[in-house]
Amino acid sequence: MRRAKMVERSGRVAIVLDVPMEECSSCAERYLEWEVAGKLDRLLDAMLASDAEVATRHFGTTTAA
Repeated sequence: MRRAKMVERSGRVAIVLDVPMEECSSCAERYLEWEVAGKLDRLLDAMLASDAEVATRHFGTTTAA
């Protein structure tokens, strides 16, 4: 399953598309794996640090380390 994640900070918006999500087979709660969450955090921080008011990226095509 893949979802979009959006963050707004100080008037800037960052949207990451196609973020891989896991789903619990017992309760259907959706969650991110640790590696995905770390990469997403770094990517969103970089996007929000740019001069763009709105930034959009696809998760799978990024190079965030």
